[in-house]
Amino acid sequence: MKTQIKILLAVISLMMFSCSKDEPPTPEDNQYVYVCTSNSAKTYHTDRTCVRLKTCKEDILEVTRKKARENERIICNDCSRRDKKENNDSVK
Repeated sequence: MKTQIKILLAVISLMMFSCSKDEPPTPEDNQYVYVCTSNSAKTYHTDRTCVRLKTCKEDILEVTRKKARENERIICNDCSRRDKKENNDSVK
């Protein structure tokens, strides 16, 4: 019984941890984004000139958004805000 509870708790915690970095699939999955190859980097960037990307001291790779997400990267907050603003401006 204790083993089953431990397994259940492990599965639940794994699901919660893995879902925290997931983003829903988007039509832009084939769009190219930029990632810093530093071990501490956790984000991807839609703009090569992003201020946060400029602080990268390692190589910067161009990969698809899908590949970045598969490697547990999330979108940079600055890039996300910029993308939303651009989308709102284009709708007007």
